[in-house]
Amino acid sequence: MFPIEGNAMTLLTDPDIERPEELPEAKAKPSWKVALKRAGAKFSQDQCTDKAAALTYFSVQSIFPGLIAVLSLLNIFGNGARTTKKLVAILAGVLGKQPSDFSQVTDFINHAQSQGGGGIALAVGILGALWSASGYVGGFSRALNKIYDIGEGRPVWKLRPTLLLVTAIEIVLIVIVIVALVTSGSVAREIGKQIGLGTEAVQIWDLAKWPVVAFIVVFIIGMLYWATPNVRKMKRNIFSWGALTAFIVWVVGSIALVLYVGFTHGSGYQKTYGAFAYVILFLLWLWITNLAMLFGAELDAELIRTRQLRAGFEAERIVLLPARDESGLEKKEDKQKKLLKEATALRMGETVAAGAAGGGALATRGNRDTGNGAGGNRKDKKAMGTTKQQDMQETRAQISRDRVERRDKALAEAKAERKVRDRLERQEAKKKKKFNDALKQVKAERKAREAAVTYPQHRASIEETRAKYAPRQTPARERLEAEQRARRASYDADQAEQRAKAAAQPPEPPKPKKVKEKKPPMPSEARTQVEMDKTQRRLAWFAEHKRGE
Repeated sequence: MFPIEGNAMTLLTDPDIERPEELPEAKAKPSWKVALKRAGAKFSQDQCTDKAAALTYFSVQSIFPGLIAVLSLLNIFGNGARTTKKLVAILAGVLGKQPSDFSQVTDFINHAQSQGGGGIALAVGILGALWSASGYVGGFSRALNKIYDIGEGRPVWKLRPTLLLVTAIEIVLIVIVIVALVTSGSVAREIGKQIGLGTEAVQIWDLAKWPVVAFIVVFIIGMLYWATPNVRKMKRNIFSWGALTAFIVWVVGSIALVLYVGFTHGSGYQKTYGAFAYVILFLLWLWITNLAMLFGAELDAELIRTRQLRAGFEAERIVLLPARDESGLEKKEDKQKKLLKEATALRMGETVAAGAAGGGALATRGNRDTGNGAGGNRKDKKAMGTTKQQDMQETRAQISRDRVERRDKALAEAKAERKVRDRLERQEAKKKKKFNDALKQVKAERKAREAAVTYPQHRASIEETRAKYAPRQTPARERLEAEQRARRASYDADQAEQRAKAAAQPPEPPKPKKVKEKKPPMPSEARTQVEMDKTQRRLAWFAEHKRGE
């Protein structure tokens, strides 16, 4: 449906736009103004604030299993106690508290790290974190499907492993970010001493780690945008402007929240929530994080849309990206049709039942009114009317059922024909593309061969070809060519003589131009009458204004 050959493109004119089966090549630049405007409108239309709240719930669900996995990793592969102390110090600095205020958290983490069976805790924590955090990734996938206006068509046996793999990669990257953040100051200097690095390398790392952390966070967001929705994107879209925008919005929102907490010390929340104030602030920060990520996803989709619009695709209603899998969508559509058919049958059955019940009620009333005596005729007429009414109701219900069946059959046939037609169009497009590619290759090879031949060689080959196919010389042919040359010479001599005579004659004087004489108009009674009327009106006017004297 989207045949693209070089710079040529078939535009969609069908009002029922369908998703392409291949990625359309839209090489135009996006329109940031239109994309930002549409992203803001779609952010409200898609109810992203509610979706951010749901994602916050999934985030809270995945925090503690993920924390167990991270602590197990730090306990096995690193200095767990020192790293924990550094993390608590960073958290205290952000919230404007002293590290001693988090002594209970520190004791809990140290107790978890000091317990035996680190490998078992690691395995259990990682499995629990993967399963719980995959709930967040699944919720994010459903939110992006809403943004791209597509349903989830991937079956469970294909969707769940994908979500688990994305979750595993995200957890590893988050651990790398945490390690990079805590590896600074005294920790970085001690690590540098252990591996033989000087203080200059440690100072360089303290400055260089922030771009590295920002790059990894943008990659995490971009992977969620690229891998979770049921649409296929190009691999280069894993680093997108939407992911970078989401990171910037998240940083700005986090800084604003930190400044608010730093200036007010959370007094407003402490009055309302008491000891749970910082828990509520943490949930608020998670909600802001998910808001930023959803806005970045909206902007990412709108940038793709504006790029497609500038390339000539009809992407006003949907972003023209192919689905990863449509098998689930077809099953859901068939199920919906089945439910609709059952509902229609239920309505038709209720109509028939109501008609029958109405007829029975009328018959009962007739019996009650007439009794068993002289009202026999009236009773028979009532019964006949009831039977006719019931027959009409049944006939109408049958007609409606037949109409629904014919419509469903026609829709199914049209859908099958559409699939066959689309398949044939794709095959024709592939054949045409293959032929054009072969033709381009032949032209390129011929051009390369011609470029390797010099001009003298080219002329020599032409003369050689002419000599090869030149006619054989005979006495008769020589006489014919001699006669042709003689006639040509005689004709040229005659033409030269005529030109010489013409040059010897004096030039003729220019002919005078003919002056066209204007003929007087032909006499006519109408013209005479008009002139007389004009004269009379003029005399009357002068007489009225006393200028005729």
